[in-house]
Amino acid sequence: MKKVFLILALLGLITSCSLDDDRVQINYELQPVVDYELPDTLVWGQRYNFKIRYVSPTSCNYFYDFDYARQDSTRLIYVFEGVYEEEMCTDTPTDTVSVYLPFETRYNYDYIFKFYAGEDENGEDLFITDTIPVKG
Repeated sequence: MKKVFLILALLGLITSCSLDDDRVQINYELQPVVDYELPDTLVWGQRYNFKIRYVSPTSCNYFYDFDYARQDSTRLIYVFEGVYEEEMCTDTPTDTVSVYLPFETRYNYDYIFKFYAGEDENGEDLFITDTIPVKG
């Protein structure tokens, strides 16, 4: 009896699997930062949530995550969005999205924040740069 049940279960599993891929395709895009809010000074050991704003180009875009790179005292910050492909999307070039970047001051030196702001005509990355001093 157990063998019959096992064979029926396996047959049901095999026939229920479809070779058609009905999953939604998602791609990821880098979005330029248009504005941000940072304090005038940072306090060593303090945690912050920096408000970052960017424009989401279509209704199929959604905030995915930050990419954050360190180079000594410089922090390179990029905003990534997921994009649902093959969906009926509408252009929304005026929809500004606010997201929050968690940050902890771990070092007692001035931080240089470089927010990705798009590319120039040569395809080189452009950044909005701000230097924030740290108080001990």
